[in-house]
Amino acid sequence: MADLLFIVTVGPGDTRRLDRLTDELADELREISGVRVGTATTAGSPGTKSGTAIEVGQLLVSGGALGTTAWAIRDIVLRFLARGRAESVTVRNGDRRVTIVRPTDGQVDDLVDQLRGLLADD
Repeated sequence: MADLLFIVTVGPGDTRRLDRLTDELADELREISGVRVGTATTAGSPGTKSGTAIEVGQLLVSGGALGTTAWAIRDIVLRFLARGRAESVTVRNGDRRVTIVRPTDGQVDDLVDQLRGLLADD
C-alpha cells in the first residue's frame, strides 16, 4: 500500500483538541496488522532552526494488505467520527482523496468501494 495521508478536521482555532484527536486516531489505526502510522511533516518556516515542522491534524499511514485495509480503515474512521470526535477525516493517496464526514447509514456502504479505489495501485 502506498503512503496515505489522513487529515482530521475539527472546529476552527482548537489546535490542542486537534492534536489530541489526531493522536487518538493514530492509536486506533495502529491496531491494523502491518500498518505503520507516523506524523506528517512539512518544510520548516524560513528562519527557523528546524528543517521540518509537524503538520497538526495529519497522519502518514503505510503498510498493510489492501483487501483488508480498506474495511479496517472504514470501520476505525466511522467509529472515530461516530463518537463526535471530529467533523471529518480525509484520506489522501497522491491527488486522489476520500473525505468521510460523519456519514449517514446510507453512505457507509459506499465508503469501502471509495477507499478500495483510493488504495488501488495504478
